Amino acid sequence: MSALELRMPVRRARLAFVGVLFALTVGLGWAVVPTSASATGRSSRSDSSRAAGTLNGVSCVSARSCIAVGYLGDRTLVESWNGSRWSTVRSPDRGFNSALFGVSCSSARSCVAVGTYADSAGQRALIESWNGRVWSVEPSPSPSPTGVDLLGVSCVSARSCQAVGGHGGAALIESWNGIAWSIVPSPSVGGGRKQLAAVSCPAARSCVAVGDSGGRTLVESWNGAAWSVTPSPTPGTYGGLSGVSCVATRSCVAVGSYSFGTGSGASAPGRALIESWNGTTWSVVPNPSPPVAYLFATSCAAARSCRAVGEYQGGTGLFRALVESWNGATWSVEPSPSPTVAYLYGVSCVSARSCRAVGQSAENGRGSGPALALTESWNGGTWSV
Repeated sequence: MSALELRMPVRRARLAFVGVLFALTVGLGWAVVPTSASATGRSSRSDSSRAAGTLNGVSCVSARSCIAVGYLGDRTLVESWNGSRWSTVRSPDRGFNSALFGVSCSSARSCVAVGTYADSAGQRALIESWNGRVWSVEPSPSPSPTGVDLLGVSCVSARSCQAVGGHGGAALIESWNGIAWSIVPSPSVGGGRKQLAAVSCPAARSCVAVGDSGGRTLVESWNGAAWSVTPSPTPGTYGGLSGVSCVATRSCVAVGSYSFGTGSGASAPGRALIESWNGTTWSVVPNPSPPVAYLFATSCAAARSCRAVGEYQGGTGLFRALVESWNGATWSVEPSPSPTVAYLYGVSCVSARSCRAVGQSAENGRGSGPALALTESWNGGTWSV
């Protein structure tokens, strides 16, 4: 199971949503069936929280300015928050299957989104940028013509970004210097497939990327000159990390899942995993997640204020959105008013009183039918849809 599979298990095994075929092709590198996706984008649409599609990531620069990205069928999907409502923004596509998985905004006029697209030669990295007016595709290097995807990105400024993902069973890191994207060497560790799912940079010379390597957690760090592997614990027999947030070089939180099975997905239920970095070591932090749960993303507004989002299995067997919060001492589950069947894949907090979370829900409440883009907001007291 790759980091992307850890990030999106619900789309792979439990839903019959529109777009699930693309999630499968992205995660497993299967052949993609050509479709008639347009490369010119789509017109704006308001109230996107109940529109079709899946939102994978979100980045907020203020309580009134957020960008969320994902996909709708075989096309990219970008949504914008202006403080009162979400609306769809035109976004370009490449090839015949395009999707965005991560986004990072250094200002309201400077954002970068990453993902993947398919063409006649295979699967390639996709990078798009926002200049405050339009989204455009950025030239990006792909280390191989097949099996390439970018899952996470972090920008400390318009001239400094790091993007991570995988290709052909190896980790992939790409860097932006304000002029061009380039591939950065990633350290070789152990055996088995490796993939990086998320990255967080508190400074241009300090970044942390997380994922999995051969079924164990993988953490890599950037010191401004080179990436290196940092030891990290893996509870159980199989696990990985899918989200990370660093408020400082010595203060990071990472989330994911683990199990006591073989990693096949059906051998044992997944359990939520939270780890923290104190500048010296990574350690597992107790969390109150339900017995079957996954965490996909986290965002820390401060060292004592973090949110993590994902999914958990309810008493009926259906999966619901999961939100957990950190107050500097303990993690706790926060009530969230999500639909009966829902999943949260991304979260961004600009303060302890302002967060946005995104994902998808089922139209009919039974885990089947078209996927609906889901957005939830935190005002410091309650979550609301």
